[in-house]
Amino acid sequence: MRPHIIFLGVILTMPLLSRSVRPRSGKFYQLSRPNVAASISFLTARSRCTTRATPPIFHRSRHSQLTIPRFFNASEKTARGSTTNEKDNLLDPYIILRHLTNQEAPTIPLPTHYSPTSLETFSKCPQAFFFLHILKLTPDPPMTPMLARGIICHTALEELYDLSPGERSLTNLENLFRREWNRLRGERKENALIATDNGKDDCNTLQNIEKEKKSNYDILFRENSHGDDGRVTGYDIESEIDWGKSSLDLLKNYYDLEDPKTKNPVAREMWVQARFASAKSIDTSDFIVRGKIDRIDILPTTSDKIQLQIIDYKTGKKPWLKYSRKVNDRITQEQFWKMKIYCLIFWKMIEESEQQQSENYKYGMPWVLQQNLADAMAIALSNQPKWSNILEINSLRLTYLTSHLDDASANGSTSSATIRSMGKAKYLDFSLEPPFEFQSFLEQTELEVRTICRDIETLVNKQSPHAFKHCDWTYCSCHELRKKFKPGSVFQSTDM
Repeated sequence: MRPHIIFLGVILTMPLLSRSVRPRSGKFYQLSRPNVAASISFLTARSRCTTRATPPIFHRSRHSQLTIPRFFNASEKTARGSTTNEKDNLLDPYIILRHLTNQEAPTIPLPTHYSPTSLETFSKCPQAFFFLHILKLTPDPPMTPMLARGIICHTALEELYDLSPGERSLTNLENLFRREWNRLRGERKENALIATDNGKDDCNTLQNIEKEKKSNYDILFRENSHGDDGRVTGYDIESEIDWGKSSLDLLKNYYDLEDPKTKNPVAREMWVQARFASAKSIDTSDFIVRGKIDRIDILPTTSDKIQLQIIDYKTGKKPWLKYSRKVNDRITQEQFWKMKIYCLIFWKMIEESEQQQSENYKYGMPWVLQQNLADAMAIALSNQPKWSNILEINSLRLTYLTSHLDDASANGSTSSATIRSMGKAKYLDFSLEPPFEFQSFLEQTELEVRTICRDIETLVNKQSPHAFKHCDWTYCSCHELRKKFKPGSVFQSTDM
């Protein structure tokens, strides 16, 4: 047993919320001191934890290997793992579609709902889109330390603004992260059963995403690989500590970048959606695009209109714009592409809110947002304001919680950056102020969305998995997922 590990475990979990915190349910409760991790037992020099406890902090790990989700093989409709023949374990897209659609002779379905992320996926790699958004496969592994960090940082930043301005301290922000991780991390037992195989032909295995999520976080920071029965052993608490420390460093970066006590968002983690009906310019079926906006702020202004800023948090590094102006502009445009779609959707919601038809209410602005805006303008909602005349989207902002250490524009001189363990948090802004042509911006963005959806429909109409071709980007998920399919069942370039 190493004394420095025990000391670190106790010290890093000592601070807890000193005041009541409102969870998502809206109720208040007090986190009590017995939740600290002083009771964690360390068995060996490798620090395996066998009992549940609040983590001494959260850590970075090497990528854990997950069990493959249980799919059905191409010839026998038996669960993966029920045969020792490796070829029988390979997937067939039509077998997957049969279970997704409950059709004996399945067809490739045309999606009716998209997200900015799924549209971006198709624009970069049609085959990855086919795997992830039509066949509904999950990446392997479905959860990584980086993804977990992003999800939990977003939750902590959202819940920070449930507190009054005076309570939005860095300590409380860190504890919101700790609390959410403690909720998600699982029991942390050795020999945990991550994936089961009960031998049943369970069609819902492909679709029951919520059930899989319960085990996704528990697989993180495991030392050893799992056996044939899906059990994993060992728990690397040191990696969890390192991951947590670096995660809290990101939140410290955020606090150095802006003071949340001075911010008063009118919306946080708000779902937005818009209908795109058939248009003469581009022939497509009706579809819906929806997603979630991290935050919307009201900016100070001398204008007679409310100036809104749409904000997206990024736990990755801010792009290092060290290239030619043309290349830097291309990188910036790529970074803001999804944000432009969010802006388009939100403006469509603003316009829908002005309609009187009751059936359109779900495509308009949420009532809470309308009330917050009305309060900011000191007007009554009963007056049915024409929102498009009194609101302007001033800018889009990407808030990166870190940056490249060598990026002098973000971290100053190289000598000052060497004393830091990670780069500072930085903004990347996209202005929509005049003389920027906002209406033409919306039209161009909508044209891009409709073009992508038309291209998706064109490939779906071919009714062949081979129509969805893969990309040549080394890190795209299409390459690993394609290996799980029977040869010849999906497109495979002869050059790869």
